[in-house]
Amino acid sequence: MRVTHGMLVDTLLRNLSRNLSRMERVHEQITSAKRVNRPSDDPVGAATILRLQSASAQIEQYVQNVEQARSWLDLTDQALTTIGNALQRARELVVQAANDTLSAPDRNAIWQELTALQQQIANTGNFAHAGQYLFAGQRTQTEPFDLTTDPPTYQGDSGSLERMIDAGVTLPINVTGDVAILPVLQAVKAARDAVALGNAAAIQASLSQLDSAHSQLLAAQAEVGARVNRLDAQRDRLLDAHTSTLRLLSEAHDTDMAEAITRFAKEELTYRAALQAGAKAIQPTLADYLR
Repeated sequence: MRVTHGMLVDTLLRNLSRNLSRMERVHEQITSAKRVNRPSDDPVGAATILRLQSASAQIEQYVQNVEQARSWLDLTDQALTTIGNALQRARELVVQAANDTLSAPDRNAIWQELTALQQQIANTGNFAHAGQYLFAGQRTQTEPFDLTTDPPTYQGDSGSLERMIDAGVTLPINVTGDVAILPVLQAVKAARDAVALGNAAAIQASLSQLDSAHSQLLAAQAEVGARVNRLDAQRDRLLDAHTSTLRLLSEAHDTDMAEAITRFAKEELTYRAALQAGAKAIQPTLADYLR
């Protein structure tokens, strides 16, 4: 078969085009800093990258859930601490009221302070975070305690609010007001009534009720603390996993700059050499195109 000038030109152009495409691909890897910019660059690598990106996004969502749960529990603990301080003050007042030497005005002053403490506890129990009531159970849009009743009545439910902190792993984040706060309100109300009557036996009985409510409150706080510790440990584990996932993703996705620059220089040298060789080998004339 006779090799024509046109065939030589076509072959040269095809080879130059392939070489230029390789140069372009390496240049894109350098400028984008990504080894794989489209699935055709490396089908197996692209699948690995997608899997690692999905894993990274999932871990980030779990970390966000942990942070939200931690914020909720921190606020819960602060509220319970405030209620606990009010309860301690109520107990101090009741102990004072048990003194037979107190005058009626003194007992009335104690009753008034107990009333104010009851109101403070109920208000704290109605604390909301981001438009959701902390102590209402699953009825987060309903104010937990009705302040128009004496003592305030609980309007929430006993439902648990949970956050997913890992694949298939959930953690309850709430404490319901009927368990932790309502007994406190009832105990303070009983103490107020006993002080109002000046009944020494009833006042002593109310001390026991206050102590029982305090025990329930402390148990709720201990549970909150245990959940916070678990969240902290989970967050550390997730962050470690995220770091490892990002490292693997970088290895699979990011360009090895030193290697890419070396390849680009090699491809560029090859391309220039091909151009020079082609220019020498092919010197077309009008007669060559007419053949």
